[in-house]
Amino acid sequence: MKSTINQIIFSLATIAWGVVPVYLYKTGLIGEYLNRSFHLVALSGGLAMIVLGLFNLITSRRKVGCGHDHGPDHDHDHDHHDQSPVAAILLMIVPVLLCCGFTQHEYSAKALAWKGLYKNKNRTSRSLFSSSREPFTRELLEKTTPKSVEGNYLLQLTELYWSAGDEEIMKAYEGLPAELEGRLIGEDPGLNPKGNRKRLYRIIMTCCAADAQVLGLALEFEGPLPDLSDKTWVKVTGKVSYERVGKQDFAYLKVSNLESGTAPPAESRLSR
Repeated sequence: MKSTINQIIFSLATIAWGVVPVYLYKTGLIGEYLNRSFHLVALSGGLAMIVLGLFNLITSRRKVGCGHDHGPDHDHDHDHHDQSPVAAILLMIVPVLLCCGFTQHEYSAKALAWKGLYKNKNRTSRSLFSSSREPFTRELLEKTTPKSVEGNYLLQLTELYWSAGDEEIMKAYEGLPAELEGRLIGEDPGLNPKGNRKRLYRIIMTCCAADAQVLGLALEFEGPLPDLSDKTWVKVTGKVSYERVGKQDFAYLKVSNLESGTAPPAESRLSR
């Protein structure tokens, strides 16, 4: 009876762990945790765990030997090292229930800051390109970058973020009317002496949430700050500018218009 109860509990624990990636995949939330290239792998692993758990659950009442010959005179008083079902509940089932029940499937403000929201990963070299390439100019940018109907360049936050520190690229982007999308959050007080700034950010995920980086870009407003809650998805237009803080160059946007928008699908929110 004890062995049967143990097997049932461990089977349920295995099923519980398998249900998590399947649920995340089904709801689309898996994009918050894994790069898209790993989605099917996680789904396959979850399904395999569910099948294994169900098999063990179905066969839990089947009587089997301990796997070795006791002999006619063996008194069978040795320990078969049964695992405690309490350990399975505390270490496998309870954590899953707590994590799935209380998570909001996104980084907290502190986690975003720790991941680099207010840091600038500045380029130290003079140029991102070799000296033999075609010069990067506003004319080249004009040919390769799409525009909105209002005439704003449709830029990715990542390309503007990484432009800081490269003199040639900064010259091409300086004063550019741009349109960006991302999530809005409050600015670091140490980088906001006039109190007229917010920050736009995107998350860059190579493998999973553990290795993700957060890239942030300051937004400077002439009037009152927008009355939007943190992490709201927005579309913002304005003029690109640069500033030097300490020994590093930072890109920022002088905002002319900002409006809230709907969040894109989870798999397209990252690495853009």
